[in-house]
Amino acid sequence: MTTLTQLQETMTAFLTGQGIRALTAWPGEDRLVRTAPLAVVRVKEVAAAPAGFQNYLGQRYDGASRTWTERYGQRAEVQFALDLYSPVGEGEEGCRRLLDQVAGTLQQGGPAGLALEKWTMGETAFHRESGMFRGRLLAACRTLLVAETDPAGEFLGFTVKGGITHDIRDNP
Repeated sequence: MTTLTQLQETMTAFLTGQGIRALTAWPGEDRLVRTAPLAVVRVKEVAAAPAGFQNYLGQRYDGASRTWTERYGQRAEVQFALDLYSPVGEGEEGCRRLLDQVAGTLQQGGPAGLALEKWTMGETAFHRESGMFRGRLLAACRTLLVAETDPAGEFLGFTVKGGITHDIRDNP
C-alpha cells in the first residue's frame, strides 16, 4: 500500500469513526450509494520539504532489540479533497447538512498524525454525472513522514507522525 493510499484511508477511517459515511476515491466498487449522504475522500496534493539536515533526524534507541536506528524525515503538507454527495430526495439541503457535519468534525481536529491547518468549503450544486447533489470541502493538514533504517543501514519503512506505519518487512 502506498503512502498516498494510506493517507486517504486514514482520513476516510477518521470520518467514518465520527459517524460520517465515507469511502476512499476509486475503491474498486460503486462509490456512489444513492440512498444516503456520502463523503468521498481523495488526496489532492502533497508537498514535502526537508525536516532536518539532508532529512536526517538523528538516532533512536530500541530497548527491545537493544539497537540504534537512524531516522530520516520530511515535513509534508497534505491537501484532501472531500466530495460530499447527497441523494436527490434530500435536495441541496441534504448536501449542505453533510458539509456542516464534516466541517464540525474537522473543527475538532483531524486524524491522528495529521494536524489540520485549515479547511475551505465550495458551492453545492446538482452533479449530473452522479445524479446527486455535490459539494466539495478541502482540508489542508501537515505531518511528518519519518523513515528508519536498521543497524546495517537497510530501510525498514516509514511512519506518519503519530499515526500510519508502513513496515517494508511486512509489505514491501
